[in-house]
Amino acid sequence: MKIIHKDFKEGKIKLKIGTLDDLWYLKSIIEKGDILEGISFRRVKDEEKKRADRGEKVRMHLGIKVSNVDFSGYGFLLRVTGTIEFGPEDLVSFGSYHTIDVKVGSIVTIRKEVWKKWHLERLGEAEKEGGEPILIIAAIEDGEAELGIVRRYGVGFVARVSGPTSGKRYAKQQESMIKKFYIDVAEKIQELVQREKPEAVIIAGPGFWKENILKVINEKFSEISDKCFLENTGSGGKSGIYEVLKRGVAERIAKDCRIARESQLVEKLLGEIGKDRGKAAYGLKEVEKALEYGAVEILLLSEKFVKEYEMSDKIIEKAKASKSEVMILSSEHEAGERLEAIGKIAAILRFPLSF
Repeated sequence: MKIIHKDFKEGKIKLKIGTLDDLWYLKSIIEKGDILEGISFRRVKDEEKKRADRGEKVRMHLGIKVSNVDFSGYGFLLRVTGTIEFGPEDLVSFGSYHTIDVKVGSIVTIRKEVWKKWHLERLGEAEKEGGEPILIIAAIEDGEAELGIVRRYGVGFVARVSGPTSGKRYAKQQESMIKKFYIDVAEKIQELVQREKPEAVIIAGPGFWKENILKVINEKFSEISDKCFLENTGSGGKSGIYEVLKRGVAERIAKDCRIARESQLVEKLLGEIGKDRGKAAYGLKEVEKALEYGAVEILLLSEKFVKEYEMSDKIIEKAKASKSEVMILSSEHEAGERLEAIGKIAAILRFPLSF
């Protein structure tokens, strides 16, 4: 991400999206009520035509008051919806709804009434990061392969390949279909490696499926073999990908992987809650008490918490003053969802407290 211009008197920052990772960061920063402006396309009807006219798409500069932000992992874009605040008066109706598609290469301006410190820190992280994908995980089980790209700030599920399920019926046809499945998965992995240039590829799952896919890669796509690693998991699909992240496999292979660390920290937090040793706090009341005692080692906050709670900046500053590590978790993956389920804010403690 490149920050082009800042004007805090008017509450606006103009920036250019450089990578898919930037869209993840942007989703956490843009909030309901913000003004987003940029280039978009809108259908304009010719009122002089008598017959039904769907109109033609016209390129224009628009500003919308944000009501919803949706990240499309498969479509590689951020869809920001809201009511039109400004634009060409002869072509748009102010107050009507419009969606601006933000993608790699887009230049947009965000206006906020107040830019909080964590907003600016997130932008700083995005600007600092190169945004390259950390790794690709393919989780395979029983003729189904789910492929995900793990980046510094999230995991995107980008492809699914289906083949035959195991069985003895029509053995010859089954064997041919299974071989095709192996090739299809290997080709999809090779395509993603060429496009995304990850540090590594983890091929995971139970049983023999992953070994046979790696064999095809070694035979047909030897140029990517040195990037590929095998990992046993209890299941395939999305749950298999999350299992790899929880185990810290991604972190061992790519040490700069934020999402793997988030997954591990939430696992550790839930483990401490289960042990009931007083070394975990969750919910605002417990965390505030732990901060008062200087007991917080790692503060975990969900994106929803920092967006919805007005005093979140003060909590973050208080944690940093006591040299606590602060992690804001994305709601786009399982770790963030699990944190939200226990109150959106939690902490791993340096020493036990009773609540």
